[in-house]
Amino acid sequence: MVPTPRPAIADPALTRPDRLQDSGRDPRLLWLDKNENRDPAQLALVSRVMAEIDPQALASYPDSGALYRKLGRWVGVDPRCLVLTAGSDGAIRSVFEAYVAPGETVMITAPTFAMYPVYSRMYGAKVVQLTYRPSNRGPVLEGAEIVEAIAAHRPRLICLPNPDSPTGTVLPPDELRDVIAAAGEAGAVMLVDEAYHPFSDASAVSLIAEFPHLVVARTTAKAWGMAGLRIGYAVASPEMAAYLHKVRPMYECSTVAVAAFEAMLDHTREMAESVARLEAGKAAFLDAMERLGLRVLRGKGNFMHVAFGVHAEAVHAALADICYYRRDFAEPCLKGFSRFSSTTPELFRPVIDAIAAAVKGRVHA
Repeated sequence: MVPTPRPAIADPALTRPDRLQDSGRDPRLLWLDKNENRDPAQLALVSRVMAEIDPQALASYPDSGALYRKLGRWVGVDPRCLVLTAGSDGAIRSVFEAYVAPGETVMITAPTFAMYPVYSRMYGAKVVQLTYRPSNRGPVLEGAEIVEAIAAHRPRLICLPNPDSPTGTVLPPDELRDVIAAAGEAGAVMLVDEAYHPFSDASAVSLIAEFPHLVVARTTAKAWGMAGLRIGYAVASPEMAAYLHKVRPMYECSTVAVAAFEAMLDHTREMAESVARLEAGKAAFLDAMERLGLRVLRGKGNFMHVAFGVHAEAVHAALADICYYRRDFAEPCLKGFSRFSSTTPELFRPVIDAIAAAVKGRVHA
């Protein structure tokens, strides 16, 4: 007889994807579906760094002290404010594990990163969702609405990606500060997920000294081009970071990931240049879509949205042999929009040309 797990895990509403169903992605196509880094120069840099890692790393447990110190200098915080994690996802889970007990309330946005509702169920939390509304300027959720909801529900944890995904929305700095302050007044932990830093240069890290209930999560999967290495970090006050360290695994990340990130911190200029190239590609794509008369959303992050409208069927057919992307959303705030991850202007060119041909072909049909 299979033993029964704790109630939150036994809940049939908690489901996870079947990894045996993963069929892989066609290597002949451009992968613009998961917001990974698609800048060839940055990926070549990561490849060179990986090739230079001492082979002894494969047979050794990680020693991460040097990375903590180096990362602290780059982030601008004491190393005691940092916790290395398996991507920003690992930082998020650590916050849930350290602070959320069964029956407590977690406040999340909707739609948002898929793991927030999953972790809420895993740890037996009650969920309050703050839903983005559709508007002519894209998904909308005001900071004042979040502040009001915090006062009404007094959650244990508030999860706010900034920028949020898949919406691409960012709270203005003054509104974000108000939300963080409201969380503190309610006795809540405030988790600001900055997975898309520095595609959005706004950051809450500077507020940690003022708000000790604040945790900022980041990853190397986007700007750094290291999604496959699964390494990220949390930034918090030394006291809160100490609690997060209590729930970490024996070793936070693999030796190879630690060595790669430590080496990549010598290449912050190149990382910034990669971000600039991807932002240029994003701007070129959106400008081209607007010239075709299509509606776009210029959100933050390394992704963008375009509504193909009556041209959707023709465009999807034209792109089937060129790239992967998110075709549509069920959520009302993004209904009818397709999402593309950023790539360089050069790699976007065939995508733009195919869309233009499909749109113009339908117009002239």
